[in-house]
Amino acid sequence: MSDDAWVMIDKHWCLTEDGKRVVPETDTEARWLHWTPGTLVSREEAERLGAVEPVAEPKKAAAPVKKAAAAPPNKMSRPPQNKGR
Repeated sequence: MSDDAWVMIDKHWCLTEDGKRVVPETDTEARWLHWTPGTLVSREEAERLGAVEPVAEPKKAAAPVKKAAAAPPNKMSRPPQNKGR
């Protein structure tokens, strides 16, 4: 896993009553201490519980635009001349 797959917790986070998200310990919805400062947590879990904002996906490079091939020169630009007249 890369370094950005982990986050270092910098304050006390508590779970809410339903256990679906974390809030700062001073929040009125805080019920159980979940993380303390210095805890290393996977970014995925921290995002899922709301401790950090999701990282924006890097934009993919646009596919190069294919230019239409130039039409081949018309070799019959003039009608053939009747040489046997």
